[in-house]
Amino acid sequence: MEVNKIRLLEYEAKEIFSEYGIPLAKRLVIIKGDNIKEKVDQFDFPAIIKSQIAIGSRKKAGLIKIAQTREEALSLCEEFFRRKVGNYGVEAILVEGLADIKHEYYCSIALDTSGRRFILIASAEGGIDIEEVAATRPEAIIKQPISLLEGLTEDTARRVAKRLGLQENLIDSAKDLFLKLWQITKDKEAQLAEINPLVLTPEGLIAVDGKMMLDDNAAFRQQIVKELQDRKLTDLEKTAQRVGFSFVELNGEIGILANGAGLTMALLDVLAQHGLAGMNFLDVGGGASKERVYEALKLIFSMNPKAVLINIYGGITRCDVVAEAILHTLKEFPEAPPMVIRLTGTREVEGVAILKNAGINAYQDMMDAVEKLKGVVG
Repeated sequence: MEVNKIRLLEYEAKEIFSEYGIPLAKRLVIIKGDNIKEKVDQFDFPAIIKSQIAIGSRKKAGLIKIAQTREEALSLCEEFFRRKVGNYGVEAILVEGLADIKHEYYCSIALDTSGRRFILIASAEGGIDIEEVAATRPEAIIKQPISLLEGLTEDTARRVAKRLGLQENLIDSAKDLFLKLWQITKDKEAQLAEINPLVLTPEGLIAVDGKMMLDDNAAFRQQIVKELQDRKLTDLEKTAQRVGFSFVELNGEIGILANGAGLTMALLDVLAQHGLAGMNFLDVGGGASKERVYEALKLIFSMNPKAVLINIYGGITRCDVVAEAILHTLKEFPEAPPMVIRLTGTREVEGVAILKNAGINAYQDMMDAVEKLKGVVG
């Protein structure tokens, strides 16, 4: 069973934890663009400053640090917002009160895709090296399968809590926490709901860190998944979504407009074989209207490509409509980058004629168009 996952940042997971009554430390979220000083002035120090970025081992990467004063917190926040790891930048920071940690535990509810079931996982040895514990001493990891028919029962949750070696007065707290994690998993259709570490403090058990993975395919049922998907989109991808065509930004220099996902992917492969790289994937869709083609070209032009390759194999899409849209767009963008056009299929003769009358050549064979493109950009 293959599952597409979308990962929540720690503060997003903790917002959900808070809704379900899981105990957390005092916290404050600063979003990039906020007035950092104004936010920091609302908090008491010392505190821990946590970059919210979709990578593992943030502490080892120097993206989680303790600030003793407001001034130090302000400096760290400014530093973190400038940081970038791979393709990820820090878009939010979680400021959190320091916990008086007596012991660290681990707990999660995870989907076992091979067994088609959920498992409650717990350990008395939590922390950032839980993976090492699992590899070197697997007996220290408790794995309790959850019946999909019964769900996680109070008796099962209590038995796991007892196996952690908790004092009697904490067993009910741990049991309740496990049950809340299970409720979150069901309600949000989560593939993973994890607390690492779950720490023992003089006040009781507190979730110091949190991680959640949600099912990307559940967006039509889960508003939070839809919101997270939209949040991940770039401005250009949001524009494409609004207009109604498929678009993904790539790292090349050739703007691509094609119809049909398979045709577009094949075109990108052909370009790569000829030493060229697409700047984008853009499938304008079947039956594309003049307006949609115009919006697609306008979007591509905004990326400042070295050249644009249009590859239309008309079925439902009419070549004459595409040709008219190209001319309309060029009137509005006289400084448009060079375009190489391949038109074939429905109303091909009319489409080619429309372009020819405007002094624009259109190719019927994709390889001829690619050879022309090589000359344009070479």
